[in-house]
Amino acid sequence: MSFVKQFSIVFGIVLCAGTLAAPAGSRPTAAEASVIQAVNQVRVQHGLRPLAVDLRLERAARAHSRRMIRSGSFAHGNVQRRLAAVGVRGRIYGENLAWGVGSSAHAAAVVRMWLASPPHRANLLRPGFRRIGLGRAVGTFGGYRGAAVVTANFAG
Repeated sequence: MSFVKQFSIVFGIVLCAGTLAAPAGSRPTAAEASVIQAVNQVRVQHGLRPLAVDLRLERAARAHSRRMIRSGSFAHGNVQRRLAAVGVRGRIYGENLAWGVGSSAHAAAVVRMWLASPPHRANLLRPGFRRIGLGRAVGTFGGYRGAAVVTANFAG
């Protein structure tokens, strides 16, 4: 049984032409790295370069996934403000969200569902995106224990 809900949003706001290096910090967890690997496999299959992990994007994505678990809400909110708060700079941003329970929360299932949705697919395959940050939080969500909430932040 699958309970994954998905939303996508792309921002084309010019904030800064340059890209800042990621600060020192934690690396993606094994579950987060699995989603990033699945995203990059799809990008390479479509002739695009893989995305580099950006620890600022990761910090924002993790915080957002934890916030959604705590509040029980599933929404983007102000992506621009969240990313700016952790020092992300770039010309375009994107965000994909997903949540699921059991096998529908695994990396391959999340990426398959994103690919089946035109706005999510556009984020995954946007040539201008160069960086990704992935946050995955597990808890009770939507009435289901052990649910995984995933936020993928992209930047160009």
